Amino acid sequence: MTRHSIREITVLFLSAVIFATSNAVVAQQASDIDAVKAANQAFYAALSARDISAMQRVWSSDIDIQNIGPVSKSPAVGWDDIQKRFEDTFASFSELKVSMEQPRIKVNGSIAWVSGIEQGESKGKDGVPHSSTNLATNIFEKKPNGWQMVYHHASRTPQ
Repeated sequence: MTRHSIREITVLFLSAVIFATSNAVVAQQASDIDAVKAANQAFYAALSARDISAMQRVWSSDIDIQNIGPVSKSPAVGWDDIQKRFEDTFASFSELKVSMEQPRIKVNGSIAWVSGIEQGESKGKDGVPHSSTNLATNIFEKKPNGWQMVYHHASRTPQ
């Protein structure tokens, strides 16, 4: 073999390795985005079902997790505080449906954030229907058992 052909083979080999590696990274990124999307949907499913056990499975057990709901006056920090806030919220409604139809998802290593518009439909204990639109941000952390929520913030959109 000539020096020229060895160089060509080396370049082709390195190009193939880079191509294969970049495809694996893209595939992993797509897989993580799908997993974050599923975790985000699980949050809204638990919220809409008013299911505190399902909600606990969505959230991380870290002590510094935070939730700021659309009517919160201060952040709820830690699962015990967050659980109490959700239980109070669930007790206020006979029906609740909240969704984020077009989430914008960004993954950066083991952290992902989701932003979008929450649409809420509810019925109070008095039977009166309510609707709301909130700007929301959800932050997830990749843990050994999957993507878990570490932060949720929803603010009413200005009227």
